Amino acid sequence: MIPLTDQELIRQKFAAELVGPVRIDYFTERESALEVPGRKPCAYCKPTREMLQELSGLSDLISLRVHMFEEAVEERGKSGIERIPGIVIRSTSTELSANGRSFKYYGMPGGTEFPAFLESIVDISRGEVLLSKESVRELKKLREEVLVRVFVTPTCGYCPQMMRLAYQLSLASPKVRTEVIEVNEFPDLGERYGVKAVPLTVIADKVAIPGAVPEPVLVEQVLKVAGAETSAPASEGGPTSAVTVEGPAPPQRGEQRPSGLIIP
Repeated sequence: MIPLTDQELIRQKFAAELVGPVRIDYFTERESALEVPGRKPCAYCKPTREMLQELSGLSDLISLRVHMFEEAVEERGKSGIERIPGIVIRSTSTELSANGRSFKYYGMPGGTEFPAFLESIVDISRGEVLLSKESVRELKKLREEVLVRVFVTPTCGYCPQMMRLAYQLSLASPKVRTEVIEVNEFPDLGERYGVKAVPLTVIADKVAIPGAVPEPVLVEQVLKVAGAETSAPASEGGPTSAVTVEGPAPPQRGEQRPSGLIIP
């Protein structure tokens, strides 16, 4: 799955940069030659599993646990996994685990997302918060949990930036839960949230931020949705990559989507 030359480079990267152990929980379906009426097989589950197995074999600090979605009711409940393929990356260090730091990725992290996926593994291994001191200070104002969803595609050049930024919010604050969703693999979610271009960042199912935006903008919107005061300036959207989806044109800034989301 991962070319041998790339595997060697990743092995060297992990050897040099990983500090603490990382656990990857992968939720998939049991392979079967039989077709179940009314159920569509998971097209990306097998290649995603192969990729993660190869990746975990590149460092003794990475452990992989594979769960069958239908059978692992308790485990998927603890991890909050709702669909497959579903990936949860967490540190097994006492401090980070106690604070619930973990990253979720729905789909196969390929294409432009793969390097950012690797960097996020390193980030959580090191417990390294790369946000500015101002952003970390602002995030301490959060009193309630906030769910941040980032919709991406493997060909989007702007998506890795938002993926890693959203994950960094989770690393900086236990109040922020982050999910990155490869929208091509979950067209139902793309339709529900009206995703016409990526990245699209959805905060608490209330506000959608189009494009790759600077760190202060994302922090500002998270705080606003959570009802916390923020000193950040008014925000704008950022650059996006188009997603080929049939349907009505997306609403303009300030308008409300059918899903109830508001474009800030």
